Amino acid sequence: MLKAHLDHETWLIPQHHHAQVSGYLAAHWGGANGFARPGHFPGATDPRRWRDEVVLAIAEHDNGWWETEAMPRPSEVDGLPVGVGEAAAPTQENEFSAWREGGFDRWRRGIERLAGPHPYAALLTSLHAYWLYAVAFDDLVGDDTRRHFVFGPPDVAESLVGDPAVTRAFLEEQRTRQAELRSRLENDRGMARATRPEHLDAHLRLLQLLDSMSLFLALRDSEAHVLEHVPRAGWSDRVTITWRRLDERRIALAPYPFDTEGLLVPLVVRVMADDSSAEDAALLTRLHGAPLHTVPFRMVSG
Repeated sequence: MLKAHLDHETWLIPQHHHAQVSGYLAAHWGGANGFARPGHFPGATDPRRWRDEVVLAIAEHDNGWWETEAMPRPSEVDGLPVGVGEAAAPTQENEFSAWREGGFDRWRRGIERLAGPHPYAALLTSLHAYWLYAVAFDDLVGDDTRRHFVFGPPDVAESLVGDPAVTRAFLEEQRTRQAELRSRLENDRGMARATRPEHLDAHLRLLQLLDSMSLFLALRDSEAHVLEHVPRAGWSDRVTITWRRLDERRIALAPYPFDTEGLLVPLVVRVMADDSSAEDAALLTRLHGAPLHTVPFRMVSG
Protein backbone atom coordinates (compact mmCIF):
# COMPACT_ATOMS: atom_id res chain seq x y z
CA MET A 1 0.00 0.00 0.00
CA LEU A 2 1.24 3.46 -0.87
CA LYS A 3 0.41 6.00 1.79
CA ALA A 4 0.76 9.77 1.83
CA HIS A 5 -0.13 12.05 4.74
CA LEU A 6 -1.58 15.51 4.12
CA ASP A 7 -2.78 18.14 6.59
CA HIS A 8 -5.82 16.34 7.97
CA GLU A 9 -6.14 13.29 5.77
CA THR A 10 -4.27 10.29 4.42
CA TRP A 11 -4.14 9.06 0.85
CA LEU A 12 -4.13 5.32 0.26
CA ILE A 13 -3.22 3.89 -3.15
CA PRO A 14 -2.93 0.11 -3.68
CA GLN A 15 0.19 -1.00 -5.52
CA HIS A 16 -1.70 -2.29 -8.55
CA HIS A 17 -3.63 0.99 -8.83
CA HIS A 18 -0.44 3.03 -8.95
CA ALA A 19 0.83 0.66 -11.66
CA GLN A 20 -2.25 1.46 -13.74
CA VAL A 21 -1.15 5.09 -13.72
CA SER A 22 2.25 3.94 -15.00
CA GLY A 23 0.42 2.16 -17.82
CA TYR A 24 -1.53 5.31 -18.65
CA LEU A 25 1.74 7.22 -18.95
CA ALA A 26 3.14 4.44 -21.15
CA ALA A 27 0.15 4.67 -23.51
CA HIS A 28 0.87 8.39 -23.94
CA TRP A 29 4.67 8.09 -24.16
CA GLY A 30 6.31 9.37 -27.32
CA GLY A 31 5.46 11.81 -30.06
CA ALA A 32 7.32 14.91 -28.87
CA ASN A 33 10.97 16.00 -28.91
CA GLY A 34 12.13 12.92 -30.75
CA PHE A 35 10.67 10.40 -28.26
CA ALA A 36 9.46 7.23 -29.97
CA ARG A 37 6.43 5.33 -28.76
CA PRO A 38 7.11 2.06 -26.89
CA GLY A 39 7.80 -0.70 -29.37
CA HIS A 40 8.50 1.73 -32.18
CA PHE A 41 12.28 1.86 -31.93
CA PRO A 42 14.32 1.27 -35.11
CA GLY A 43 14.30 -2.38 -36.16
CA ALA A 44 10.89 -3.24 -34.68
CA THR A 45 9.15 -5.90 -36.75
CA ASP A 46 5.61 -5.46 -35.36
CA PRO A 47 5.58 -2.10 -33.52
CA ARG A 48 1.84 -2.03 -32.82
CA ARG A 49 1.95 -5.44 -31.14
CA TRP A 50 5.18 -4.61 -29.33
CA ARG A 51 3.68 -1.40 -28.02
CA ASP A 52 0.66 -3.28 -26.66
CA GLU A 53 2.91 -5.74 -24.83
CA VAL A 54 5.07 -3.00 -23.30
CA VAL A 55 2.08 -0.91 -22.20
CA LEU A 56 0.47 -4.00 -20.67
CA ALA A 57 3.66 -4.91 -18.79
CA ILE A 58 3.97 -1.41 -17.37
CA ALA A 59 0.30 -1.25 -16.37
CA GLU A 60 0.27 -4.73 -14.77
CA HIS A 61 3.76 -5.03 -13.28
CA ASP A 62 2.32 -4.97 -9.72
CA ASN A 63 -0.72 -7.19 -10.28
CA GLY A 64 0.79 -9.81 -7.97
CA TRP A 65 -0.18 -7.51 -5.09
CA TRP A 66 -3.93 -7.88 -5.66
CA GLU A 67 -4.45 -10.52 -2.98
CA THR A 68 -2.35 -8.66 -0.41
CA GLU A 69 -4.06 -5.33 -0.98
CA ALA A 70 -7.49 -6.97 -0.69
CA MET A 71 -6.69 -7.95 2.91
CA PRO A 72 -4.27 -5.31 4.21
CA ARG A 73 -2.49 -5.45 7.54
CA PRO A 74 -3.13 -2.68 10.10
CA SER A 75 -0.49 -0.13 11.01
CA GLU A 76 0.46 0.28 14.65
CA VAL A 77 0.69 4.03 14.07
CA ASP A 78 -2.83 4.90 12.90
CA GLY A 79 -4.77 1.64 12.44
CA LEU A 80 -4.94 2.19 8.68
CA PRO A 81 -3.42 -0.22 6.17
CA VAL A 82 0.32 -0.39 6.67
CA GLY A 83 2.34 1.69 4.24
CA VAL A 84 5.84 1.24 2.90
CA GLY A 85 8.37 1.66 5.69
CA GLU A 86 5.78 1.45 8.47
CA ALA A 87 5.54 -1.10 11.30
CA ALA A 88 2.72 -3.61 11.03
CA ALA A 89 0.84 -5.37 13.83
CA PRO A 90 1.30 -7.72 15.56
CA THR A 91 5.05 -7.68 15.07
CA GLN A 92 7.61 -4.98 14.40
CA GLU A 93 8.23 -6.20 10.87
CA ASN A 94 8.54 -3.46 8.31
CA GLU A 95 6.44 -3.27 5.17
CA PHE A 96 9.67 -3.70 3.25
CA SER A 97 9.36 -7.31 4.35
CA ALA A 98 6.73 -7.56 1.62
CA TRP A 99 9.60 -7.23 -0.83
CA ARG A 100 11.64 -9.91 0.92
CA GLU A 101 11.12 -13.66 1.35
CA GLY A 102 7.30 -13.71 1.48
CA GLY A 103 7.06 -10.92 -1.06
CA PHE A 104 8.68 -13.02 -3.77
CA ASP A 105 5.39 -14.89 -4.12
CA ARG A 106 3.78 -11.63 -5.27
CA TRP A 107 6.21 -11.39 -8.13
CA ARG A 108 5.70 -15.03 -9.03
CA ARG A 109 1.91 -14.59 -9.12
CA GLY A 110 2.08 -11.50 -11.28
CA ILE A 111 4.57 -12.98 -13.74
CA GLU A 112 2.60 -16.21 -14.13
CA ARG A 113 -0.68 -14.34 -14.70
CA LEU A 114 0.91 -12.70 -17.72
CA ALA A 115 3.07 -15.57 -18.96
CA GLY A 116 0.42 -17.58 -20.80
CA PRO A 117 -1.13 -15.00 -23.12
CA HIS A 118 1.55 -12.32 -22.90
CA PRO A 119 5.05 -13.77 -22.51
CA TYR A 120 6.79 -10.50 -23.45
CA ALA A 121 4.91 -8.60 -20.73
CA ALA A 122 5.81 -11.42 -18.31
CA LEU A 123 9.47 -11.20 -19.35
CA LEU A 124 9.56 -7.46 -18.69
CA THR A 125 7.87 -7.92 -15.30
CA SER A 126 10.37 -10.64 -14.35
CA LEU A 127 13.28 -8.41 -15.37
CA HIS A 128 11.79 -5.54 -13.39
CA ALA A 129 11.59 -7.74 -10.26
CA TYR A 130 15.08 -9.11 -10.87
CA TRP A 131 16.74 -5.69 -11.06
CA LEU A 132 15.00 -4.40 -7.94
CA TYR A 133 17.05 -6.91 -5.93
CA ALA A 134 20.10 -7.62 -8.08
CA VAL A 135 21.55 -4.14 -7.60
CA ALA A 136 21.99 -4.95 -3.91
CA PHE A 137 24.76 -7.39 -4.89
CA ASP A 138 27.99 -5.89 -6.19
CA ASP A 139 28.79 -8.88 -8.37
CA LEU A 140 25.45 -8.59 -10.20
CA VAL A 141 25.19 -4.83 -10.70
CA GLY A 142 27.09 -4.37 -13.97
CA ASP A 143 26.34 -0.76 -14.85
CA ASP A 144 23.82 1.82 -13.68
CA THR A 145 21.45 1.52 -16.63
CA ARG A 146 19.32 -1.03 -14.76
CA ARG A 147 19.19 0.70 -11.39
CA HIS A 148 15.60 1.63 -10.59
CA PHE A 149 15.20 5.38 -10.08
CA VAL A 150 13.55 4.87 -6.67
CA PHE A 151 14.94 1.54 -5.44
CA GLY A 152 18.37 1.56 -7.07
CA PRO A 153 20.52 3.50 -4.57
CA PRO A 154 22.65 1.01 -2.58
CA ASP A 155 21.11 1.78 0.83
CA VAL A 156 17.56 1.36 -0.48
CA ALA A 157 18.38 -1.73 -2.55
CA GLU A 158 20.03 -3.41 0.43
CA SER A 159 16.96 -2.74 2.59
CA LEU A 160 14.90 -4.90 0.23
CA VAL A 161 17.08 -7.94 0.92
CA GLY A 162 16.14 -9.84 4.06
CA ASP A 163 18.06 -13.07 3.55
CA PRO A 164 20.79 -12.78 0.87
CA ALA A 165 20.75 -16.52 0.15
CA VAL A 166 16.97 -16.58 -0.33
CA THR A 167 17.16 -13.47 -2.49
CA ARG A 168 19.88 -14.94 -4.69
CA ALA A 169 17.80 -18.10 -5.09
CA PHE A 170 14.88 -15.96 -6.27
CA LEU A 171 17.13 -14.14 -8.73
CA GLU A 172 18.42 -17.43 -10.15
CA GLU A 173 14.85 -18.69 -10.42
CA GLN A 174 13.92 -15.59 -12.39
CA ARG A 175 16.90 -15.99 -14.71
CA THR A 176 15.63 -19.48 -15.52
CA ARG A 177 12.09 -18.17 -16.06
CA GLN A 178 13.40 -15.41 -18.31
CA ALA A 179 15.27 -17.94 -20.43
CA GLU A 180 12.06 -19.95 -20.85
CA LEU A 181 10.07 -16.87 -21.85
CA ARG A 182 12.78 -15.78 -24.29
CA SER A 183 12.74 -19.22 -25.88
CA ARG A 184 8.98 -18.98 -26.46
CA LEU A 185 9.28 -15.49 -27.90
CA GLU A 186 12.13 -16.44 -30.22
CA ASN A 187 9.76 -18.93 -31.87
CA ASP A 188 7.22 -16.15 -32.47
CA ARG A 189 8.05 -14.40 -35.74
CA GLY A 190 6.44 -11.14 -34.65
CA MET A 191 8.11 -10.98 -31.24
CA ALA A 192 11.53 -12.64 -31.70
CA ARG A 193 13.45 -9.44 -32.40
CA ALA A 194 11.88 -7.77 -29.32
CA THR A 195 14.08 -9.94 -27.10
CA ARG A 196 17.27 -8.36 -28.46
CA PRO A 197 19.05 -6.18 -25.88
CA GLU A 198 18.54 -2.92 -27.78
CA HIS A 199 14.77 -3.38 -27.50
CA LEU A 200 14.43 -5.31 -24.25
CA ASP A 201 16.72 -2.98 -22.29
CA ALA A 202 14.89 0.08 -23.60
CA HIS A 203 11.47 -1.31 -22.68
CA LEU A 204 12.65 -2.35 -19.21
CA ARG A 205 14.02 1.15 -18.64
CA LEU A 206 10.68 2.65 -19.62
CA LEU A 207 8.97 0.39 -17.09
CA GLN A 208 11.35 1.55 -14.36
CA LEU A 209 10.92 5.19 -15.35
CA LEU A 210 7.12 5.25 -15.52
CA ASP A 211 6.86 3.18 -12.35
CA SER A 212 8.94 5.89 -10.66
CA MET A 213 6.88 8.76 -12.05
CA SER A 214 3.69 7.15 -10.77
CA LEU A 215 5.30 6.62 -7.35
CA PHE A 216 6.36 10.27 -7.22
CA LEU A 217 2.73 11.29 -7.74
CA ALA A 218 1.22 8.76 -5.34
CA LEU A 219 3.65 9.53 -2.51
CA ARG A 220 3.36 13.31 -2.92
CA ASP A 221 7.07 13.57 -3.65
CA SER A 222 8.02 17.25 -3.81
CA GLU A 223 11.69 16.78 -4.71
CA ALA A 224 13.24 17.52 -8.09
CA HIS A 225 14.61 14.43 -9.84
CA VAL A 226 17.24 13.84 -12.52
CA LEU A 227 16.18 10.73 -14.46
CA GLU A 228 19.05 9.23 -16.44
CA HIS A 229 19.41 6.70 -19.26
CA VAL A 230 15.94 7.31 -20.67
CA PRO A 231 15.55 5.81 -24.17
CA ARG A 232 14.33 8.39 -26.68
CA ALA A 233 14.58 6.95 -30.20
CA GLY A 234 16.19 3.69 -29.11
CA TRP A 235 18.63 2.27 -26.58
CA SER A 236 21.53 3.94 -28.39
CA ASP A 237 19.77 7.31 -28.07
CA ARG A 238 19.35 7.92 -24.33
CA VAL A 239 18.69 11.23 -22.62
CA THR A 240 18.29 12.65 -19.12
CA ILE A 241 14.87 13.97 -18.11
CA THR A 242 14.43 16.44 -15.26
CA TRP A 243 11.28 16.19 -13.12
CA ARG A 244 10.28 19.35 -11.28
CA ARG A 245 7.09 20.00 -9.33
CA LEU A 246 5.72 23.47 -10.12
CA ASP A 247 2.84 23.36 -7.64
CA GLU A 248 0.46 20.86 -6.05
CA ARG A 249 -0.84 19.56 -9.38
CA ARG A 250 1.68 20.43 -12.11
CA ILE A 251 4.89 18.63 -13.00
CA ALA A 252 7.43 20.11 -15.45
CA LEU A 253 9.48 17.68 -17.55
CA ALA A 254 12.45 18.58 -19.72
CA PRO A 255 12.63 17.36 -22.38
CA TYR A 256 8.92 16.63 -22.57
CA PRO A 257 8.22 13.02 -23.68
CA PHE A 258 4.42 12.66 -23.94
CA ASP A 259 2.08 12.86 -26.94
CA THR A 260 -0.04 15.66 -25.48
CA GLU A 261 1.20 18.92 -24.03
CA GLY A 262 -0.31 19.39 -20.60
CA LEU A 263 -1.15 15.69 -20.30
CA LEU A 264 -3.81 15.20 -17.62
CA VAL A 265 -2.92 12.28 -15.32
CA PRO A 266 -5.73 10.99 -13.06
CA LEU A 267 -4.72 9.31 -9.79
CA VAL A 268 -7.47 7.48 -7.90
CA VAL A 269 -6.92 7.66 -4.15
CA ARG A 270 -8.92 6.56 -1.13
CA VAL A 271 -9.03 9.50 1.25
CA MET A 272 -9.04 8.75 4.97
CA ALA A 273 -9.92 11.86 6.96
CA ASP A 274 -8.50 12.31 10.47
CA ASP A 275 -11.54 11.31 12.51
CA SER A 276 -11.13 9.74 15.93
CA SER A 277 -14.76 8.59 15.96
CA ALA A 278 -14.09 6.42 12.90
CA GLU A 279 -11.53 4.43 14.87
CA ASP A 280 -14.38 2.52 16.48
CA ALA A 281 -14.79 0.65 13.19
CA ALA A 282 -12.52 -2.21 12.21
CA LEU A 283 -9.92 -1.71 9.50
CA LEU A 284 -11.80 -3.10 6.50
CA THR A 285 -14.98 -1.19 7.35
CA ARG A 286 -13.01 2.05 7.67
CA LEU A 287 -11.18 1.36 4.45
CA HIS A 288 -14.20 0.58 2.30
CA GLY A 289 -16.27 3.33 3.90
CA ALA A 290 -13.79 6.00 2.84
CA PRO A 291 -14.49 7.93 -0.38
CA LEU A 292 -12.56 7.47 -3.59
CA HIS A 293 -11.29 10.64 -5.25
CA THR A 294 -9.72 11.19 -8.64
CA VAL A 295 -6.85 13.63 -8.12
CA PRO A 296 -5.79 15.29 -11.39
CA PHE A 297 -2.14 16.04 -12.14
CA ARG A 298 -0.84 17.74 -15.25
CA MET A 299 2.45 17.13 -17.05
CA VAL A 300 3.88 20.19 -18.79
CA SER A 301 7.02 21.15 -20.68
CA GLY A 302 9.63 22.95 -18.67
